[in-house]
Amino acid sequence: MIILTVSLVIIIAVLGSWMLFYRHYKDSPPFHKGLLPIIGHSYLFMGDTTSIWRNLKNLAQDCTDKGGVLQIIMGFKRHYIITDPKDALTVANACLQKHFVYSFGSRWLGNGLITGSGEIWKRHRKLLSPSNSPQILNTYLGIFNENSRQLVTDLAPMVGEGLKDLSFHIRKMAMNTIFRTAFGVYTNEDENFTKAYMSAVDEILTIITKRFTRVWLQIDFIYNLTSIKKREDELIRIVNEMSNKIIARKRSELASGVAAANETDNKYQGLLDLMLKLAKEDALTDQEIREEVDTAIMAGFDTSSWILVYVLVNLGSFPEVQDRAYNEIMDVFGDSDRDLEKEDLSKLVYTEAVLKETMRLYTMGPVSLRHIEEDVKLKNFTLKAGTDCSISLFGINRHTVWGEDVNEFKPERWLDPQKIPDNAFAAFSIGKRSCTGRAYALTLMKINLAHLLRKYKISGDVSKLDFKFNFIIKPISGSEIGLEYRK
Repeated sequence: MIILTVSLVIIIAVLGSWMLFYRHYKDSPPFHKGLLPIIGHSYLFMGDTTSIWRNLKNLAQDCTDKGGVLQIIMGFKRHYIITDPKDALTVANACLQKHFVYSFGSRWLGNGLITGSGEIWKRHRKLLSPSNSPQILNTYLGIFNENSRQLVTDLAPMVGEGLKDLSFHIRKMAMNTIFRTAFGVYTNEDENFTKAYMSAVDEILTIITKRFTRVWLQIDFIYNLTSIKKREDELIRIVNEMSNKIIARKRSELASGVAAANETDNKYQGLLDLMLKLAKEDALTDQEIREEVDTAIMAGFDTSSWILVYVLVNLGSFPEVQDRAYNEIMDVFGDSDRDLEKEDLSKLVYTEAVLKETMRLYTMGPVSLRHIEEDVKLKNFTLKAGTDCSISLFGINRHTVWGEDVNEFKPERWLDPQKIPDNAFAAFSIGKRSCTGRAYALTLMKINLAHLLRKYKISGDVSKLDFKFNFIIKPISGSEIGLEYRK
């Protein structure tokens, strides 16, 4: 009887403390529906990755419906959701410290630009920004064209075979491109290297997602005892060895003068060249170089390659859009099979609109998680210090400021820049920590499409496209693409 009484008192005390601590205070945003005692809304992020993606979408929609700022309770911690574009930008610029879940990725990426803390991120971004200049990007065009042509060749056996999964070939192209442009390494001929690296990256992201969705694995003591942790250690070792080989090779070439003698390398100072120069000046350590190499590879090939898959599926599902993009490309190139040059980029206006509309609808990184170190005043609410926040990039891209047709695929909405809502395109994140590779990705994909559409007529079925959350969104169905030669 005494034990029962004590247990009831403890339960009542815990519930009372929980209810008191998470009362709806003044200047506080509304709660998401489904709040449960003790666990709050934590159950939304448990289970399979398909359900989690569905819950993330529902959260974003409820947030927009309730004014653009929402709060949820994660156990005994308050967490905000934001889809309002203006408020999201305020948070993105005010809160540079990322959420603790990014530490799960720091075992692999260390303090790279994605996972690094505010001060480290500031220093690295400033040091590495010259590698993303327009002048450097222009020197990559030859490689973009060459690898796009190789993709066209690699896809030729799929012509007339119906809807097929082309993602390996597209991802291989993107990976080879980032290796060659950023690091001066040729991997086209080494398919085993490409497969091994892509497989390791995929599995690491899956493990990171498991830690995010299984609360007990977020406790280091428990996680360190699991077979999952041992497997992650092995995968990180494999990836680190590959990255270290790339760095050692480039360092050797620079020391011997081979890189300077190479015509392609001599045209520009790529990311790795810049980092090795900074290392000589003691501005970056060898570990920081490897972390930024891994960060550039992960961010540079996986996101852009899947976006290109979704672009092709949409082009295959909307023949009128595909025809308009094809006609624009033909207006620029005519019957010529020449490479795309710098002067051509600005002429492919509708092609770029297709890319941006796809990225708006299919936001690769659907959320950006931040820790709030000081109170942040928004238009109607104040976010409290010591809490956390999810900037729903998916929700911003699907916000009602885009109009009643927000969920429709309409590339023409991009043709009048005056009608694009302010701060509402979040495909490359927003604010000070937004993606530095925006121009790189858009240019590469524009050149990819110019070569692919000149050669192939695309088919697909976007109605079957569905996703899972694997820190980025990845397809579970509907990503197959059909190819036919153009007459």
